[in-house]
Amino acid sequence: MRFHTGNHANASNDWAEPGFDDSSWTAAEQGTWPRPAYDSDGFVCVRFHAPVRADAAGPFALRVGALSGELLAYEVFVNGTRVGSFGRVPPGKRLESLPRAVVFDLPFGLVRAGDTAQIAIRVWYPPFVRRMGGRDTIAFEFDQSRTLHAEAEVEQQRALLRNVPLMPVNVLVLLLGCTVAWAGYSSRNRDVRLCGLMLGSLPLLPLFLQIVDARVIDMSAFAHFPLQVIAQMPSIFMSVVFIWGINGFKEVFFKRLMLAAMVVFNAASLTAFMPSEPSPLVTASMVALPIGLRAFDILNVGANTWAFFNVRRNRVIAVTMMLVPVASLIHGLRAMFEGQGTNYFDLTFTFFGICLAAVLAQRAWAEWRMRDALQAEFETAREVQQRLVPPAVDVPGFRIESAYKPAKHVGGDFFYIRPDEEGGVLVVVGDVSGKGLKAAMTVSTMIGALRTMPALPPARILAALNRGLVGQMQGGFVTCCAASISYDGKLTIANAGHPPPYRNGAEGPSTPGLPLGISAGIQYEESYSLLDHDTCLTFVSDGVVEARNAQGELFGFDRTAAISTQAAAEIASAAQNFGQEDDITVLTLTFSPAEVQHA
Repeated sequence: MRFHTGNHANASNDWAEPGFDDSSWTAAEQGTWPRPAYDSDGFVCVRFHAPVRADAAGPFALRVGALSGELLAYEVFVNGTRVGSFGRVPPGKRLESLPRAVVFDLPFGLVRAGDTAQIAIRVWYPPFVRRMGGRDTIAFEFDQSRTLHAEAEVEQQRALLRNVPLMPVNVLVLLLGCTVAWAGYSSRNRDVRLCGLMLGSLPLLPLFLQIVDARVIDMSAFAHFPLQVIAQMPSIFMSVVFIWGINGFKEVFFKRLMLAAMVVFNAASLTAFMPSEPSPLVTASMVALPIGLRAFDILNVGANTWAFFNVRRNRVIAVTMMLVPVASLIHGLRAMFEGQGTNYFDLTFTFFGICLAAVLAQRAWAEWRMRDALQAEFETAREVQQRLVPPAVDVPGFRIESAYKPAKHVGGDFFYIRPDEEGGVLVVVGDVSGKGLKAAMTVSTMIGALRTMPALPPARILAALNRGLVGQMQGGFVTCCAASISYDGKLTIANAGHPPPYRNGAEGPSTPGLPLGISAGIQYEESYSLLDHDTCLTFVSDGVVEARNAQGELFGFDRTAAISTQAAAEIASAAQNFGQEDDITVLTLTFSPAEVQHA
Protein backbone atom coordinates (compact mmCIF):
# COMPACT_ATOMS: atom_id res chain seq x y z
CA MET A 1 0.00 0.00 0.00
CA ARG A 2 1.31 3.41 -0.97
CA PHE A 3 0.04 6.82 0.06
CA HIS A 4 0.51 10.47 -0.73
CA THR A 5 -0.33 13.22 1.77
CA GLY A 6 -2.10 16.20 0.31
CA ASN A 7 -4.93 16.46 -2.19
CA HIS A 8 -3.89 14.63 -5.36
CA ALA A 9 -7.23 15.01 -7.11
CA ASN A 10 -7.64 16.49 -10.59
CA ALA A 11 -10.35 16.63 -13.19
CA SER A 12 -9.51 13.19 -14.60
CA ASN A 13 -8.59 11.54 -11.29
CA ASP A 14 -5.78 9.76 -13.14
CA TRP A 15 -4.10 8.98 -9.80
CA ALA A 16 -6.87 6.42 -9.20
CA GLU A 17 -6.27 4.57 -12.51
CA PRO A 18 -4.72 1.08 -12.31
CA GLY A 19 -1.86 2.13 -14.57
CA PHE A 20 -0.87 5.19 -12.52
CA ASP A 21 2.80 5.19 -11.48
CA ASP A 22 2.79 5.47 -7.67
CA SER A 23 6.41 4.44 -7.20
CA SER A 24 7.23 7.90 -5.84
CA TRP A 25 4.56 7.59 -3.16
CA THR A 26 5.41 6.50 0.38
CA ALA A 27 5.04 2.82 1.23
CA ALA A 28 2.85 2.31 4.30
CA GLU A 29 3.74 -0.10 7.04
CA GLN A 30 1.91 -3.39 6.98
CA GLY A 31 -1.53 -3.19 8.62
CA THR A 32 -1.45 0.55 9.29
CA TRP A 33 -3.19 3.52 7.78
CA PRO A 34 -1.52 6.90 7.23
CA ARG A 35 -2.70 10.12 8.78
CA PRO A 36 -1.86 13.68 7.60
CA ALA A 37 -0.06 16.34 9.62
CA TYR A 38 -2.17 18.79 11.58
CA ASP A 39 -1.15 21.86 9.54
CA SER A 40 -1.74 20.14 6.17
CA ASP A 41 -4.85 20.31 3.99
CA GLY A 42 -6.07 17.15 5.71
CA PHE A 43 -5.96 14.83 2.67
CA VAL A 44 -4.36 11.46 2.18
CA CYS A 45 -4.57 9.56 -1.12
CA VAL A 46 -3.98 5.81 -0.80
CA ARG A 47 -3.56 3.08 -3.45
CA PHE A 48 -3.44 -0.68 -2.87
CA HIS A 49 -4.62 -3.97 -4.34
CA ALA A 50 -7.33 -6.16 -2.80
CA PRO A 51 -8.41 -9.66 -3.90
CA VAL A 52 -11.94 -10.51 -4.97
CA ARG A 53 -13.29 -13.78 -3.59
CA ALA A 54 -13.03 -16.52 -6.14
CA ASP A 55 -16.15 -18.34 -4.90
CA ALA A 56 -18.39 -15.26 -4.96
CA ALA A 57 -20.89 -14.54 -7.71
CA GLY A 58 -21.92 -11.08 -8.83
CA PRO A 59 -23.21 -8.51 -8.61
CA PHE A 60 -20.35 -7.41 -6.38
CA ALA A 61 -20.06 -4.74 -3.68
CA LEU A 62 -17.23 -3.26 -1.63
CA ARG A 63 -17.51 -2.94 2.14
CA VAL A 64 -15.34 -0.25 3.76
CA GLY A 65 -15.05 -0.60 7.50
CA ALA A 66 -15.06 2.34 9.90
CA LEU A 67 -11.57 3.76 10.27
CA SER A 68 -11.02 2.90 13.96
CA GLY A 69 -14.07 4.91 14.86
CA GLU A 70 -12.59 8.12 13.47
CA LEU A 71 -14.67 10.94 12.04
CA LEU A 72 -13.66 11.56 8.44
CA ALA A 73 -14.84 11.88 4.83
CA TYR A 74 -13.61 9.89 1.86
CA GLU A 75 -14.31 8.84 -1.71
CA VAL A 76 -13.48 5.40 -3.17
CA PHE A 77 -12.31 4.33 -6.63
CA VAL A 78 -12.17 0.74 -7.87
CA ASN A 79 -10.11 0.10 -11.00
CA GLY A 80 -10.25 3.83 -11.78
CA THR A 81 -14.06 4.13 -11.40
CA ARG A 82 -15.52 6.20 -8.58
CA VAL A 83 -17.94 3.91 -6.71
CA GLY A 84 -19.06 6.24 -3.94
CA SER A 85 -18.17 8.44 -1.01
CA PHE A 86 -18.73 8.81 2.71
CA GLY A 87 -19.21 12.35 3.88
CA ARG A 88 -18.34 15.20 1.57
CA VAL A 89 -14.95 16.04 0.07
CA PRO A 90 -13.99 19.14 -1.94
CA PRO A 91 -15.34 21.50 -2.98
CA GLY A 92 -17.34 21.20 0.28
CA LYS A 93 -15.45 19.41 3.06
CA ARG A 94 -17.91 18.25 5.70
CA LEU A 95 -18.55 15.26 7.94
CA GLU A 96 -21.95 14.06 6.81
CA SER A 97 -22.18 11.14 9.22
CA LEU A 98 -20.65 9.57 12.28
CA PRO A 99 -18.25 6.65 11.73
CA ARG A 100 -19.77 3.44 10.39
CA ALA A 101 -19.07 0.72 7.83
CA VAL A 102 -20.40 1.46 4.34
CA VAL A 103 -21.28 -0.87 1.49
CA PHE A 104 -20.74 0.43 -2.07
CA ASP A 105 -22.40 -1.44 -4.93
CA LEU A 106 -20.08 -1.85 -7.93
CA PRO A 107 -21.06 -1.43 -11.58
CA PHE A 108 -21.55 -4.70 -13.44
CA GLY A 109 -18.30 -6.10 -14.77
CA LEU A 110 -16.03 -3.70 -12.87
CA VAL A 111 -14.47 -6.62 -10.96
CA ARG A 112 -14.57 -10.36 -11.46
CA ALA A 113 -14.34 -13.30 -9.08
CA GLY A 114 -10.76 -14.28 -8.37
CA ASP A 115 -9.32 -11.02 -9.72
CA THR A 116 -7.20 -8.51 -7.83
CA ALA A 117 -8.78 -5.04 -7.88
CA GLN A 118 -7.00 -1.72 -7.66
CA ILE A 119 -8.49 0.40 -4.86
CA ALA A 120 -7.79 4.12 -4.54
CA ILE A 121 -9.24 6.13 -1.71
CA ARG A 122 -8.98 9.84 -0.98
CA VAL A 123 -9.54 10.58 2.72
CA TRP A 124 -10.06 13.95 4.38
CA TYR A 125 -9.39 14.31 8.10
CA PRO A 126 -10.90 17.20 10.07
CA PRO A 127 -8.42 19.24 12.14
CA PHE A 128 -9.20 17.64 15.50
CA VAL A 129 -8.58 14.10 14.17
CA ARG A 130 -5.23 15.17 12.72
CA ARG A 131 -4.34 16.65 16.10
CA MET A 132 -4.81 13.31 17.83
CA GLY A 133 -1.99 11.79 15.80
CA GLY A 134 -1.17 8.11 15.43
CA ARG A 135 -1.92 5.53 12.75
CA ASP A 136 -5.11 3.56 12.21
CA THR A 137 -6.35 0.41 10.54
CA ILE A 138 -9.09 -0.01 7.95
CA ALA A 139 -10.76 -3.04 6.34
CA PHE A 140 -11.91 -3.52 2.75
CA GLU A 141 -13.93 -6.52 1.59
CA PHE A 142 -15.24 -7.58 -1.83
CA ASP A 143 -18.20 -9.93 -1.84
CA GLN A 144 -21.62 -10.50 -3.31
CA SER A 145 -23.74 -7.39 -2.94
CA ARG A 146 -26.66 -9.03 -1.14
CA THR A 147 -24.27 -10.76 1.27
CA LEU A 148 -22.59 -7.50 2.29
CA HIS A 149 -25.91 -5.67 2.61
CA ALA A 150 -27.24 -8.52 4.75
CA GLU A 151 -24.16 -8.23 6.98
CA ALA A 152 -24.73 -4.48 7.22
CA GLU A 153 -28.32 -5.11 8.25
CA VAL A 154 -27.17 -7.57 10.91
CA GLU A 155 -24.68 -4.98 12.21
CA GLN A 156 -27.52 -2.44 12.37
CA GLN A 157 -29.62 -4.87 14.39
CA ARG A 158 -26.69 -5.57 16.71
CA ALA A 159 -26.24 -1.86 17.33
CA LEU A 160 -29.93 -1.57 18.15
CA LEU A 161 -29.94 -4.60 20.44
CA ARG A 162 -26.78 -3.38 22.13
CA ASN A 163 -28.52 -0.19 23.23
CA VAL A 164 -32.16 -1.20 23.63
CA PRO A 165 -31.70 -2.76 27.11
CA LEU A 166 -30.09 0.44 28.43
CA MET A 167 -32.55 2.93 26.96
CA PRO A 168 -35.52 1.97 29.20
CA VAL A 169 -33.24 2.16 32.25
CA ASN A 170 -32.26 5.72 31.39
CA VAL A 171 -35.85 6.67 30.58
CA LEU A 172 -36.89 5.26 33.95
CA VAL A 173 -34.19 7.30 35.71
CA LEU A 174 -35.35 10.41 33.81
CA LEU A 175 -38.98 9.89 34.85
CA LEU A 176 -37.93 9.12 38.41
CA GLY A 177 -35.88 12.32 38.50
CA CYS A 178 -38.78 14.42 37.20
CA THR A 179 -41.11 12.88 39.80
CA VAL A 180 -38.68 13.48 42.67
CA ALA A 181 -37.99 17.06 41.48
CA TRP A 182 -41.72 17.76 41.35
CA ALA A 183 -42.10 16.35 44.87
CA GLY A 184 -39.23 18.55 46.05
CA TYR A 185 -40.76 21.68 44.55
CA SER A 186 -44.25 20.94 45.85
CA SER A 187 -42.96 20.21 49.37
CA ARG A 188 -40.38 23.04 49.26
CA ASN A 189 -37.68 20.57 50.28
CA ARG A 190 -34.34 21.63 48.83
CA ASP A 191 -32.57 18.27 49.25
CA VAL A 192 -35.39 16.38 47.55
CA ARG A 193 -35.43 18.96 44.76
CA LEU A 194 -31.65 18.63 44.27
CA CYS A 195 -31.91 14.83 44.16
CA GLY A 196 -34.64 15.05 41.53
CA LEU A 197 -32.80 17.53 39.33
CA MET A 198 -29.59 15.48 39.54
CA LEU A 199 -31.46 12.31 38.58
CA GLY A 200 -33.37 14.05 35.80
CA SER A 201 -30.25 15.49 34.19
CA LEU A 202 -28.17 12.33 34.49
CA PRO A 203 -29.65 10.15 31.69
CA LEU A 204 -29.71 12.88 29.01
CA LEU A 205 -26.18 12.23 27.72
CA PRO A 206 -26.26 8.40 27.75
CA LEU A 207 -29.70 8.45 26.11
CA PHE A 208 -28.38 10.71 23.37
CA LEU A 209 -25.30 8.53 22.79
CA GLN A 210 -27.37 5.34 22.78
CA ILE A 211 -29.84 6.77 20.26
CA VAL A 212 -26.96 7.78 18.01
CA ASP A 213 -25.12 4.46 18.39
CA ALA A 214 -28.32 2.49 17.74
CA ARG A 215 -28.76 4.60 14.58
CA VAL A 216 -32.32 5.43 15.51
CA ILE A 217 -31.53 8.81 13.97
CA ASP A 218 -29.13 9.25 11.06
CA MET A 219 -27.27 12.26 12.35
CA SER A 220 -24.46 14.24 10.78
CA ALA A 221 -21.39 15.10 12.77
CA PHE A 222 -22.24 18.76 12.22
CA ALA A 223 -25.42 18.24 14.28
CA HIS A 224 -23.95 15.65 16.65
CA PHE A 225 -21.43 17.79 18.50
CA PRO A 226 -23.73 20.72 19.43
CA LEU A 227 -26.46 18.29 20.50
CA GLN A 228 -23.97 16.29 22.57
CA VAL A 229 -22.84 19.47 24.33
CA ILE A 230 -26.48 20.38 25.01
CA ALA A 231 -27.13 16.86 26.35
CA GLN A 232 -24.10 16.78 28.64
CA MET A 233 -24.26 20.29 30.10
CA PRO A 234 -27.27 19.77 32.44
CA SER A 235 -25.70 16.79 34.20
CA ILE A 236 -22.29 18.49 34.45
CA PHE A 237 -23.82 21.68 35.85
CA MET A 238 -26.16 19.84 38.21
CA SER A 239 -23.31 17.69 39.54
CA VAL A 240 -21.59 20.87 40.76
CA VAL A 241 -24.78 22.30 42.26
CA PHE A 242 -25.67 18.92 43.77
CA ILE A 243 -22.26 18.32 45.39
CA TRP A 244 -22.26 21.73 47.05
CA GLY A 245 -25.95 21.71 47.95
CA ILE A 246 -26.31 18.19 49.35
CA ASN A 247 -23.11 18.45 51.39
CA GLY A 248 -23.69 22.01 52.57
CA PHE A 249 -20.31 23.24 51.31
CA LYS A 250 -19.76 26.95 51.96
CA GLU A 251 -16.51 27.36 50.01
CA VAL A 252 -17.40 28.94 46.65
CA PHE A 253 -13.92 29.23 45.10
CA PHE A 254 -13.68 25.58 44.06
CA LYS A 255 -17.32 25.59 43.00
CA ARG A 256 -16.64 28.49 40.65
CA LEU A 257 -13.47 26.74 39.48
CA MET A 258 -15.48 23.63 38.58
CA LEU A 259 -18.08 25.71 36.75
CA ALA A 260 -15.30 27.52 34.87
CA ALA A 261 -13.76 24.16 33.89
CA MET A 262 -17.20 23.05 32.68
CA VAL A 263 -17.55 26.15 30.50
CA VAL A 264 -14.02 25.71 29.08
CA PHE A 265 -14.64 22.04 28.28
CA ASN A 266 -17.98 22.59 26.51
CA ALA A 267 -16.89 25.72 24.65
CA ALA A 268 -13.68 23.99 23.53
CA SER A 269 -15.71 20.98 22.36
CA LEU A 270 -17.61 23.13 19.89
CA THR A 271 -14.69 25.22 18.68
CA ALA A 272 -12.40 22.19 18.33
CA PHE A 273 -14.72 19.73 16.58
CA MET A 274 -16.80 21.98 14.33
CA PRO A 275 -14.28 23.81 12.06
CA SER A 276 -13.01 22.21 8.85
CA GLU A 277 -9.71 24.09 8.70
CA PRO A 278 -6.88 24.41 11.24
CA SER A 279 -6.61 27.74 13.00
CA PRO A 280 -5.11 29.18 16.19
CA LEU A 281 -8.58 28.92 17.76
CA VAL A 282 -8.83 25.21 16.93
CA THR A 283 -5.31 24.63 18.25
CA ALA A 284 -6.07 26.46 21.47
CA SER A 285 -9.37 24.61 21.84
CA MET A 286 -7.68 21.22 21.39
CA VAL A 287 -5.27 22.16 24.18
CA ALA A 288 -8.01 23.58 26.43
CA LEU A 289 -10.38 20.64 25.91
CA PRO A 290 -8.50 17.96 27.87
CA ILE A 291 -7.33 20.52 30.42
CA GLY A 292 -10.91 21.61 31.12
CA LEU A 293 -12.11 18.01 31.36
CA ARG A 294 -9.25 16.88 33.57
CA ALA A 295 -9.62 19.92 35.83
CA PHE A 296 -13.34 19.25 36.21
CA ASP A 297 -12.79 15.55 36.94
CA ILE A 298 -10.02 16.21 39.47
CA LEU A 299 -12.07 18.87 41.29
CA ASN A 300 -15.08 16.55 41.22
CA VAL A 301 -13.12 13.69 42.77
CA GLY A 302 -11.55 16.05 45.30
CA ALA A 303 -14.89 17.51 46.41
CA ASN A 304 -16.46 14.07 46.79
CA THR A 305 -13.41 12.75 48.64
CA TRP A 306 -13.75 15.64 51.09
CA ALA A 307 -17.45 14.84 51.46
CA PHE A 308 -16.64 11.16 52.07
CA PHE A 309 -14.42 11.95 55.05
CA ASN A 310 -16.36 14.92 56.44
CA VAL A 311 -20.06 14.35 55.65
CA ARG A 312 -20.72 10.84 56.89
CA ARG A 313 -24.37 10.70 55.94
CA ASN A 314 -23.41 11.26 52.28
CA ARG A 315 -20.57 8.75 52.00
CA VAL A 316 -22.43 6.44 49.63
CA ILE A 317 -23.41 9.39 47.43
CA ALA A 318 -19.82 10.66 47.43
CA VAL A 319 -18.44 7.30 46.28
CA THR A 320 -21.13 7.02 43.60
CA MET A 321 -20.50 10.53 42.34
CA MET A 322 -16.81 9.69 41.85
CA LEU A 323 -17.46 6.80 39.44
CA VAL A 324 -17.77 8.85 36.25
CA PRO A 325 -14.91 11.32 36.81
CA VAL A 326 -12.60 8.45 37.81
CA ALA A 327 -13.63 6.52 34.68
CA SER A 328 -13.07 9.63 32.60
CA LEU A 329 -9.61 10.13 34.08
CA ILE A 330 -8.69 6.50 33.43
CA HIS A 331 -10.29 6.00 30.03
CA GLY A 332 -9.47 9.40 28.59
CA LEU A 333 -11.19 11.99 26.47
CA ARG A 334 -11.37 9.81 23.39
CA ALA A 335 -14.12 7.59 24.84
CA MET A 336 -16.56 10.48 25.01
CA PHE A 337 -16.56 10.86 21.24
CA GLU A 338 -16.18 7.31 19.98
CA GLY A 339 -19.88 6.52 19.59
CA GLN A 340 -18.97 3.00 18.45
CA GLY A 341 -20.47 0.42 20.74
CA THR A 342 -20.61 0.17 24.48
CA ASN A 343 -17.19 0.89 25.96
CA TYR A 344 -15.78 1.11 29.45
CA PHE A 345 -16.90 4.69 29.86
CA ASP A 346 -20.47 3.91 28.71
CA LEU A 347 -20.77 1.00 31.14
CA THR A 348 -19.44 3.11 33.99
CA PHE A 349 -21.85 5.93 33.18
CA THR A 350 -24.81 3.53 33.08
CA PHE A 351 -23.74 1.83 36.32
CA PHE A 352 -23.29 5.27 37.87
CA GLY A 353 -26.80 6.25 36.81
CA ILE A 354 -28.35 3.13 38.30
CA CYS A 355 -26.42 3.44 41.58
CA LEU A 356 -27.09 7.15 41.94
CA ALA A 357 -30.74 6.67 41.09
CA ALA A 358 -31.07 4.07 43.83
CA VAL A 359 -29.18 6.16 46.39
CA LEU A 360 -30.93 9.43 45.59
CA ALA A 361 -34.35 7.84 45.33
CA GLN A 362 -33.83 6.35 48.79
CA ARG A 363 -32.61 9.71 50.09
CA ALA A 364 -35.52 11.54 48.46
CA TRP A 365 -38.00 9.04 49.93
CA ALA A 366 -36.48 9.48 53.39
CA GLU A 367 -36.56 13.27 53.03
CA TRP A 368 -40.14 13.08 51.78
CA ARG A 369 -41.19 10.91 54.72
CA MET A 370 -39.43 13.29 57.07
CA ARG A 371 -41.24 16.15 55.38
CA ASP A 372 -44.54 14.37 55.97
CA ALA A 373 -43.64 13.89 59.62
CA LEU A 374 -42.73 17.56 59.91
CA GLN A 375 -45.96 18.44 58.13
CA ALA A 376 -47.89 16.52 60.77
CA GLU A 377 -45.94 18.26 63.53
CA PHE A 378 -46.62 21.65 61.95
CA GLU A 379 -50.31 20.85 61.75
CA THR A 380 -50.24 19.97 65.45
CA ALA A 381 -48.37 23.21 66.19
CA ARG A 382 -50.93 25.12 64.13
CA GLU A 383 -53.79 23.62 66.11
CA VAL A 384 -52.02 24.52 69.37
CA GLN A 385 -51.47 28.07 68.16
CA GLN A 386 -55.12 28.38 67.14
CA ARG A 387 -56.07 27.44 70.70
CA LEU A 388 -53.58 29.95 72.08
CA VAL A 389 -54.76 32.72 69.71
CA PRO A 390 -58.42 31.92 69.02
CA PRO A 391 -60.58 34.20 66.84
CA ALA A 392 -61.74 37.29 68.72
CA VAL A 393 -65.30 37.48 70.06
CA ASP A 394 -67.37 40.44 71.15
CA VAL A 395 -67.07 41.79 74.68
CA PRO A 396 -69.96 43.69 76.28
CA GLY A 397 -69.68 47.26 75.07
CA PHE A 398 -67.19 46.35 72.29
CA ARG A 399 -67.65 44.71 68.86
CA ILE A 400 -64.41 42.86 68.06
CA GLU A 401 -63.32 41.06 64.87
CA SER A 402 -60.02 39.41 64.00
CA ALA A 403 -58.21 37.89 61.01
CA TYR A 404 -54.99 35.92 61.25
CA LYS A 405 -53.10 34.69 58.16
CA PRO A 406 -49.61 33.29 58.93
CA ALA A 407 -47.08 33.26 56.13
CA LYS A 408 -46.22 29.63 56.99
CA HIS A 409 -48.03 26.88 58.88
CA VAL A 410 -47.56 28.76 62.12
CA GLY A 411 -46.74 32.41 62.62
CA GLY A 412 -45.21 34.97 64.90
CA ASP A 413 -48.18 37.36 65.24
CA PHE A 414 -50.50 37.28 68.23
CA PHE A 415 -53.26 39.18 69.98
CA TYR A 416 -54.73 38.87 73.45
CA ILE A 417 -58.07 40.22 74.72
CA ARG A 418 -59.06 40.38 78.38
CA PRO A 419 -62.30 41.97 79.66
CA ASP A 420 -62.10 43.55 83.11
CA GLU A 421 -64.63 43.46 85.92
CA GLU A 422 -65.56 47.13 85.48
CA GLY A 423 -66.76 46.76 81.87
CA GLY A 424 -63.51 47.68 80.14
CA VAL A 425 -61.20 45.61 77.98
CA LEU A 426 -57.44 45.09 77.51
CA VAL A 427 -56.12 44.50 73.97
CA VAL A 428 -52.53 43.42 73.29
CA VAL A 429 -51.33 42.95 69.69
CA GLY A 430 -47.79 41.82 68.88
CA ASP A 431 -45.43 40.61 66.19
CA VAL A 432 -42.39 38.38 66.83
CA SER A 433 -39.49 38.96 64.43
CA GLY A 434 -39.05 36.11 61.96
CA LYS A 435 -41.54 33.49 60.84
CA GLY A 436 -42.31 29.85 61.36
CA LEU A 437 -41.94 27.55 64.33
CA LYS A 438 -39.32 29.56 66.19
CA ALA A 439 -41.50 32.66 66.15
CA ALA A 440 -44.54 30.56 67.13
CA MET A 441 -42.70 29.30 70.21
CA THR A 442 -42.12 32.90 71.32
CA VAL A 443 -45.83 33.60 70.73
CA SER A 444 -46.76 30.79 73.11
CA THR A 445 -44.43 32.32 75.72
CA MET A 446 -46.03 35.75 75.26
CA ILE A 447 -49.60 34.45 75.51
CA GLY A 448 -48.71 32.40 78.59
CA ALA A 449 -47.19 35.45 80.26
CA LEU A 450 -50.21 37.63 79.45
CA ARG A 451 -52.65 35.05 80.79
CA THR A 452 -50.87 34.79 84.13
CA MET A 453 -50.14 38.50 84.46
CA PRO A 454 -52.29 40.49 86.91
CA ALA A 455 -54.30 43.49 85.73
CA LEU A 456 -51.74 46.21 85.01
CA PRO A 457 -51.66 49.46 83.01
CA PRO A 458 -50.40 49.04 79.38
CA ALA A 459 -46.97 50.54 80.08
CA ARG A 460 -46.30 48.17 82.95
CA ILE A 461 -47.51 45.22 80.87
CA LEU A 462 -44.92 46.03 78.18
CA ALA A 463 -42.20 46.53 80.79
CA ALA A 464 -42.98 43.15 82.39
CA LEU A 465 -42.95 41.40 79.01
CA ASN A 466 -39.66 43.10 78.11
CA ARG A 467 -37.99 41.89 81.30
CA GLY A 468 -38.95 38.31 80.48
CA LEU A 469 -37.68 38.49 76.90
CA VAL A 470 -34.33 40.25 77.35
CA GLY A 471 -31.54 37.73 76.80
CA GLN A 472 -33.89 35.11 75.35
CA MET A 473 -34.42 36.38 71.78
CA GLN A 474 -30.99 35.53 70.25
CA GLY A 475 -30.89 38.74 68.28
CA GLY A 476 -34.64 38.88 67.65
CA PHE A 477 -37.28 41.14 69.14
CA VAL A 478 -41.04 41.57 69.58
CA THR A 479 -43.10 44.60 68.62
CA CYS A 480 -46.15 45.05 70.77
CA CYS A 481 -49.02 47.48 71.33
CA ALA A 482 -51.09 47.34 74.54
CA ALA A 483 -54.38 49.27 74.78
CA SER A 484 -56.71 49.55 77.75
CA ILE A 485 -60.25 50.89 77.15
CA SER A 486 -62.51 51.62 80.09
CA TYR A 487 -66.30 51.28 80.07
CA ASP A 488 -66.66 55.06 79.55
CA GLY A 489 -64.33 55.13 76.49
CA LYS A 490 -61.05 56.24 78.06
CA LEU A 491 -58.22 54.85 75.89
CA THR A 492 -54.71 54.25 77.28
CA ILE A 493 -52.05 53.02 74.82
CA ALA A 494 -48.40 51.97 75.26
CA ASN A 495 -46.39 51.02 72.20
CA ALA A 496 -43.18 48.99 71.80
CA GLY A 497 -42.26 49.50 68.16
CA HIS A 498 -45.58 48.27 66.75
CA PRO A 499 -47.67 50.09 64.12
CA PRO A 500 -50.10 52.33 66.06
CA PRO A 501 -53.80 51.51 65.73
CA TYR A 502 -55.96 53.37 63.22
CA ARG A 503 -58.85 55.39 64.65
CA ASN A 504 -61.79 55.81 62.26
CA GLY A 505 -59.43 55.58 59.26
CA ALA A 506 -56.63 57.79 60.61
CA GLU A 507 -53.53 56.89 62.55
CA GLY A 508 -54.27 57.17 66.26
CA PRO A 509 -52.15 58.74 68.99
CA SER A 510 -49.29 56.55 70.21
CA THR A 511 -45.87 57.25 71.71
CA PRO A 512 -43.36 54.89 70.06
CA GLY A 513 -41.01 52.83 72.19
CA LEU A 514 -38.22 50.33 71.70
CA PRO A 515 -39.34 46.76 70.75
CA LEU A 516 -39.38 44.14 73.48
CA GLY A 517 -36.40 41.92 74.17
CA ILE A 518 -33.67 44.33 73.07
CA SER A 519 -32.66 46.16 76.24
CA ALA A 520 -33.49 45.76 79.93
CA GLY A 521 -34.88 48.52 82.15
CA ILE A 522 -36.90 50.30 79.45
CA GLN A 523 -39.83 52.40 80.63
CA TYR A 524 -42.72 52.82 78.22
CA GLU A 525 -44.86 55.94 77.96
CA GLU A 526 -48.63 55.97 77.72
CA SER A 527 -50.90 58.02 75.46
CA TYR A 528 -54.46 58.94 76.47
CA SER A 529 -57.59 59.81 74.55
CA LEU A 530 -61.37 59.42 74.74
CA LEU A 531 -63.40 57.28 72.38
CA ASP A 532 -66.75 58.43 71.08
CA HIS A 533 -69.66 56.12 70.48
CA ASP A 534 -69.01 53.74 67.52
CA THR A 535 -65.36 54.76 67.32
CA CYS A 536 -63.43 52.05 65.46
CA LEU A 537 -59.87 51.06 66.35
CA THR A 538 -57.96 48.90 63.87
CA PHE A 539 -54.79 47.10 64.96
CA VAL A 540 -52.56 45.61 62.21
CA SER A 541 -49.20 43.85 62.10
CA ASP A 542 -46.30 44.71 59.80
CA GLY A 543 -47.47 42.00 57.39
CA VAL A 544 -50.26 44.31 56.17
CA VAL A 545 -48.14 47.39 55.56
CA GLU A 546 -45.20 45.42 54.15
CA ALA A 547 -47.16 43.26 51.70
CA ARG A 548 -45.35 43.50 48.36
CA ASN A 549 -46.60 42.89 44.83
CA ALA A 550 -44.72 41.36 41.88
CA GLN A 551 -43.33 44.77 40.93
CA GLY A 552 -41.79 45.20 44.38
CA GLU A 553 -44.30 47.87 45.46
CA LEU A 554 -45.31 47.91 49.14
CA PHE A 555 -48.93 47.95 50.24
CA GLY A 556 -47.91 50.86 52.46
CA PHE A 557 -49.50 53.02 55.14
CA ASP A 558 -51.76 55.00 52.82
CA ARG A 559 -53.51 51.93 51.44
CA THR A 560 -53.76 50.49 54.96
CA ALA A 561 -55.33 53.68 56.31
CA ALA A 562 -57.76 53.85 53.38
CA ILE A 563 -59.22 50.41 54.16
CA SER A 564 -58.79 50.47 57.96
CA THR A 565 -62.52 51.01 58.58
CA GLN A 566 -63.41 47.79 56.74
CA ALA A 567 -63.97 44.43 58.37
CA ALA A 568 -60.86 42.65 59.66
CA ALA A 569 -61.19 39.79 57.16
CA GLU A 570 -61.46 42.21 54.23
CA ILE A 571 -58.35 44.13 55.30
CA ALA A 572 -56.34 40.92 55.70
CA SER A 573 -57.51 39.55 52.34
CA ALA A 574 -56.60 42.81 50.58
CA ALA A 575 -53.05 42.66 51.92
CA GLN A 576 -52.72 38.95 51.19
CA ASN A 577 -53.93 39.33 47.61
CA PHE A 578 -51.55 42.25 47.09
CA GLY A 579 -48.59 39.99 47.92
CA GLN A 580 -48.08 38.43 51.36
CA GLU A 581 -44.50 38.21 52.62
CA ASP A 582 -45.03 38.14 56.40
CA ASP A 583 -47.63 37.06 58.91
CA ILE A 584 -50.79 39.17 58.62
CA THR A 585 -52.91 40.04 61.66
CA VAL A 586 -55.84 42.45 61.77
CA LEU A 587 -58.01 43.18 64.80
CA THR A 588 -60.86 45.72 64.74
CA LEU A 589 -62.60 47.02 67.90
CA THR A 590 -65.69 49.24 67.87
CA PHE A 591 -66.69 51.05 71.07
CA SER A 592 -70.48 50.53 71.59
CA PRO A 593 -71.51 51.36 75.17
CA ALA A 594 -75.23 51.43 74.17
CA GLU A 595 -75.10 47.67 73.71
CA VAL A 596 -74.13 47.30 77.37
CA GLN A 597 -77.14 49.39 78.50
CA HIS A 598 -79.42 47.40 76.19
CA ALA A 599 -78.13 44.16 77.61
